[in-house]
This record gives sequence, C-alpha cells and structure tokens, in this order.
Amino acid sequence: MYELQFPDYLSGYEAETEAKGYLVGVRVVQNDSAYELTIYDTARLKQEVADEMTGVGYFAAANLIVVPRVTREDISRAVEGMSRGNFSGLVPATLT
Repeated sequence: MYELQFPDYLSGYEAETEAKGYLVGVRVVQNDSAYELTIYDTARLKQEVADEMTGVGYFAAANLIVVPRVTREDISRAVEGMSRGNFSGLVPATLT
C-alpha cells in the first residue's frame, strides 16, 4: 500500500499544470520510504532536454516520470504501475 500526495498548490490549477506539461512536488510514501517525483509530458520533456543541451550540455533528473498528460489521472496511473514493481528504480527521499 502507498499514499500518493499531490502538492497543495495544484488544486484549482490543474488545467494550467496540464498545459505547462510539468509538475514538481508529487510525493509517494510507502512504509518507511518516500519518493519525490518530477513529472513531465513528452512535449515538455523534449523542450527541456533541448534547452539544457544548448545551455549546460546535459540533462539529469532523479525520479523523472514521463506521462501522456500531466493530470492527476495519468500520474496516478503511472504511480500505480510503478507500485507493482515496488517503486524499483526510484531514489528515496529523506523522511522528515
């Protein structure tokens, strides 16, 4: 069992967030582990990678999740899929 937590600021801004194609502050808590997720849609990820490649020359992001649309539904579906693999591949955050 896990708990999926969306950032408080998302309420009322779902349409804007979907249009941006980017969301930070999504958190998954399972037992004694927590994972901070960065969510992108494919179009925004391509743009972000291209910008970073012309700037600093690389792109790196821990716990990056790519979904078709940055919506609660698509994020929830992706997290549900990852839960079946016990969130392997994700880096746990420090619980505070």
